[in-house]
Amino acid sequence: MAILKLKILPFFLFFWGLLFLVSTGTARADHVQFYVDALPPYAVLHEDSPPTGFAVELMGHLMDEVGEHFAPSDIKVMNWARAVHEVEVVAGTSLLVLAKLPERVDRFKWVGPMDTLPIGVFAAKDSHVVVKKVSDLKKYSIGMVRNTAPYRVLIKAVPEIWQNLIMLSGIPAQLRMLREGRVDVIVQAVGASNTLMDDEGMDTENYRIVYRFEPLQIYFGFNKSTNDKLIRRLQSALDRFKQVDASGTSPYDRLREKFFGGAEAEVSGETDAE
Repeated sequence: MAILKLKILPFFLFFWGLLFLVSTGTARADHVQFYVDALPPYAVLHEDSPPTGFAVELMGHLMDEVGEHFAPSDIKVMNWARAVHEVEVVAGTSLLVLAKLPERVDRFKWVGPMDTLPIGVFAAKDSHVVVKKVSDLKKYSIGMVRNTAPYRVLIKAVPEIWQNLIMLSGIPAQLRMLREGRVDVIVQAVGASNTLMDDEGMDTENYRIVYRFEPLQIYFGFNKSTNDKLIRRLQSALDRFKQVDASGTSPYDRLREKFFGGAEAEVSGETDAE
């Protein structure tokens, strides 16, 4: 009998060890992997530290509120085009900023809206670019980032514009091409472009917005396999965060003010071409 027990013991140890691995593996599978690229002030990238920004801090609050793990150091930085693709096809992933376009509605799960994103067409101030209607863009070469909201908005507005596009890896690459005169215009988020111009050593006074698209509603976008209960809990946490409290404002408004400050006044003061 003692010998039989000794033979059975390794089996039980193996069995319980297997259960432990399965349970911890399942826990890891439920953990959300977040992706982001530079889009200040929503996501600000740093060489020697994790991303910061409005979207990062807001998601941190929401995940803490619902008792889920979130650490900025765990966020993967990836160019926008690839990140959008990854979140669409890889389970357990989320993009910290994603425009809720009609063609994307059924391809992701959504928490938001987080904010409204102005989209503009930028040109050098000393250029002869004139865009009175969106179809005028067919006269110019355009630097774009594939699979992003500005790209999809432009293609939808002017389907034949694809032959004018020069596809680039991200906003910094767009700005460098514009600075070097290798494209006539770029289409991109207004606030992020202005901020990143400074990083690229570009004087914002030397550039202008020649056309504006309708602002986009931006959300946190999750892979379709994400647990619906988690999505509902995060949405409820965001809705509560937006509620006005005794101070006369909401925690959401105060967090947004922390990151945007007077930036919107600067943007609104820009001169658009008539």
